[in-house]
Amino acid sequence: MKKLYLIFLVAMTFVSCNNDDNSNNEQAYNSIIGRWHIVGFEQNTMWDFKNNLKYTIYSNNGVFGPTESSAIPNPNPWYIENEAIIIDLHFGNTLNRTLNFSRNGNVVKFMDANGDVSHILYREGYNYTN
Repeated sequence: MKKLYLIFLVAMTFVSCNNDDNSNNEQAYNSIIGRWHIVGFEQNTMWDFKNNLKYTIYSNNGVFGPTESSAIPNPNPWYIENEAIIIDLHFGNTLNRTLNFSRNGNVVKFMDANGDVSHILYREGYNYTN
């Protein structure tokens, strides 16, 4: 009886760990938190998503400083609802886009309500061209 219980316990451990691990990996990959280059503006604009604020950082030479000292004032509040990001652009304006992650979470497309891509972002340090 002890052998049967041990076999059952080991089997349940492997079954339950498998699904949880995949879910956690997917959530880690598909996080908007971090610094992102905007395709078409790689050399002069970067967005940094922290907790619930989006900071915009500008550069005139492709080198982006630390967010704390380089971002423009008045960051944009943001939150995730279902699979969409809602960014408060201030003065009653919002950006509401579905997030479509790819390349292990290093690239994200912002999709509008019609399914058109409005922005493509890639993580700082990721080689988007390959």
